[in-house]
Amino acid sequence: MVGIILKTGYLILVFMAVLLFALSFLVAFNEGVLVVAGLIALVIIALLYEKKREFITNLAIEKIEASSFNKTDFFNFAALIVGAQVTFTLSVNLELGAVIASGFVGIFVALILPKYGVPAYCGAFVGMTSAALLPNQAYVLLAAVIAGALFVASKAVFNGFGGKLGTIAWTGALCAALLTGQELMSSPIPDVNVGSMIMVYAVIGAVLTRVISVRLNHGPVMGSGIVVLAAGLLLPMIHPEAGGLLAVMVACASYVGMSNSERVPNEGYMAVAGLFAALIFIFSQPFIQGAGGKLGTTAFGSVIAVRGMIEMAKLLPVRGVKPERAKLSVDK
Repeated sequence: MVGIILKTGYLILVFMAVLLFALSFLVAFNEGVLVVAGLIALVIIALLYEKKREFITNLAIEKIEASSFNKTDFFNFAALIVGAQVTFTLSVNLELGAVIASGFVGIFVALILPKYGVPAYCGAFVGMTSAALLPNQAYVLLAAVIAGALFVASKAVFNGFGGKLGTIAWTGALCAALLTGQELMSSPIPDVNVGSMIMVYAVIGAVLTRVISVRLNHGPVMGSGIVVLAAGLLLPMIHPEAGGLLAVMVACASYVGMSNSERVPNEGYMAVAGLFAALIFIFSQPFIQGAGGKLGTTAFGSVIAVRGMIEMAKLLPVRGVKPERAKLSVDK
């Protein structure tokens, strides 16, 4: 039974990430931006390669047999629900906005409740959902319950990949919206000037979060919370017309930056993942807007793709070097 639950959690995360990236590919292709469509196609291939490796590595029979569910899973489930409700209340009822509310919750739980900071921050992504999609706390509760169940079911896979929490949240928010008959939202693709700024801020957000999290040793939740809160407060003032959208992109990029060093080795790879996330962010605007966690799903697929590219590169022979040496030279 445990194996079925864990494999189901894995499959749901895989499906949600591939769905978002495949839809973004179709938008880019239909818009005639063939270079971007081709790049997204390569990203999807790398993403699928790494997802296969993840299954083989973490869902082997012996690892499933050693897994179980306990009271920690229940507390994580509860922390996620609380994080969702608090964030939604701050965002909608107190009118702080989704970016500032989630950043505040991230910093608070990292300082006060670090043991449950990860599930609570995952709940914060659920709570970022627009009130136009999930109108009140009852709808958010349904989304959080679904996300909480997936959080527990996927605990064995994709740990260390930034955006996993957002993918869990997006699944909960989207399922809640569909189950309650809510109409999904849409936005236009940003123009070239705004798109360029989106890519710049994506790199800044991803790398800065990485520096705070890993180099300064504050951890991923605190790193993301600081970057998201700063972006939410400053960018609307710096860029009055596009600041809100840019702040949302920085939030997305900060989830990329939450990846640990085993998954994304350094800031250079983190910048690449940030660029991938920016492209998906731009070309996913026309569909499934307003659901909390979509940003995290964008980040999730991007960092998995970068990891997949790193692993695929190890399979390539280096001229004049035997395959075994080629693998070592790439690892360095």
